[in-house]
Amino acid sequence: MRYALLILLLVFAASLRAQQLDSLSRELAALDTAITPRHDALDSIEYSFYHKSDSLKGEYKSKFASLDSSKNALEHKIDSLQSLQLPTEKYTHKLDSVLQQREKAVGSLNSKIDELKSKATDKINKLELSPELQNKADQLTGNIKDFKLPVKDLNIPALDLPNSPLKSLDGLNTSIQSPVGKIGEMDGLKNITGKTGNLSEITKGAGDIQNLAQGNLKDVQQLPQSMESKAGQMAGVGDLQKQTEALNPMLKSAENPEAMKEQAMQQAKEVAVNHFAGKEQVLKDAMEKMSKLKNKYSSLNSLSEAGKKRPNEMRGKPLIERLLPGIALQIQKKGNDVLVDFNPYIGYRLTGRLTSGLGWNQRVGYNTRRDAFSPGTRIFGPRIYSEFKLAKGFSPRAEAELMNTYVPPRLHTISVDSRGREWVPGVFVGMKKDYKFMKGVKGTAQIMLRVFNPNHKSPYADVLNMRVGFEFPMKKKVKKEKSTDTSK
Repeated sequence: MRYALLILLLVFAASLRAQQLDSLSRELAALDTAITPRHDALDSIEYSFYHKSDSLKGEYKSKFASLDSSKNALEHKIDSLQSLQLPTEKYTHKLDSVLQQREKAVGSLNSKIDELKSKATDKINKLELSPELQNKADQLTGNIKDFKLPVKDLNIPALDLPNSPLKSLDGLNTSIQSPVGKIGEMDGLKNITGKTGNLSEITKGAGDIQNLAQGNLKDVQQLPQSMESKAGQMAGVGDLQKQTEALNPMLKSAENPEAMKEQAMQQAKEVAVNHFAGKEQVLKDAMEKMSKLKNKYSSLNSLSEAGKKRPNEMRGKPLIERLLPGIALQIQKKGNDVLVDFNPYIGYRLTGRLTSGLGWNQRVGYNTRRDAFSPGTRIFGPRIYSEFKLAKGFSPRAEAELMNTYVPPRLHTISVDSRGREWVPGVFVGMKKDYKFMKGVKGTAQIMLRVFNPNHKSPYADVLNMRVGFEFPMKKKVKKEKSTDTSK
């Protein structure tokens, strides 16, 4: 009975121990289940942050590349216009706009990076972590706060200005290990020695100069020559000596003012030639354009005055220069009668091309058979006209008149019931050509078509009429100033 009780106690103790081990196992499994998601969450936050920052870098790199392309094109255009001394305001405004867009893009990128950092750190702070994971979370938070996009990857030149918006992007001195690689690591420092020159030779030369300065007294007299020789071996000093030797002839020529003047003129010519080197065609095109505009606008002084509307050449001109007197002659023959029309007129130049005026037409008839004037062929009356000057002296012309003539006209054979003198209207259109006849006188030739002939009472023989004449452009006389010679 005693042994049975002992065995029962042992079985009970073993069962209790197994239950304790099973409970501890379940607690450890639950703890492991709670820790594993938090560890994965840290990795997910880290990966998401660096992945999004890399996406931002690629997005803004393309934006900066596009803006730089526009900026370079505008700067090249401005340089070309400035070399030709042409206005650049239009392209300068565009360049300012591009620079403003670039500055806004930098500010936008800064804001997005700061927002990305803030979201990542907030997610980390919201996690309930064990002491081991908290150390990793603190390290990750510090890396995220210190993260900076590398300027070299964005094609942005580094700026040393204290208030530059690029400072927060300049990550050239920052190297952070991330799931997408090291961010901000400088890979160009290994070549820096090749760009700074041979520093060892310069240091060696400076050391030799110092040794000479600390030598014996017998070396003191040779110290200036030795220092000059050693210093001349340093980078750039030899070139400076060559340039000084090249300037010596110019310094010597300063003693001769005439030689110096001639040399200055020669250099000015060389500068002028080099200024337009490679741009001869552009200069030629600009000169041809200016020449054409000068022919079109006689009063044009610069390209800025060439507007869409042609300026009035008569603006500001005195009255005598606006008036244009002239006379036109027309000769006709009907049977034994020779008819000569005298048409004196005076025009008023409204603009450089448009002229309107009025005149008088008087016809004189002469009968060759009777050798006497024919009063019955006489006509007279007023006439008004307008003409518009085209190129090369051609001017479309329109006329309206009211002639006192004998009805029926002696030039036509028409049977009418009544005979006598009447006022007969008429309208003509045609073309006038003027040409230089002599100094102060222009010759004219007109071909006019009769387009209005009421009741066939026109006193002209044909529908087409030809006239010749002269015009007398006038200029205002300039008074000569009396010379005031007080030496006599």
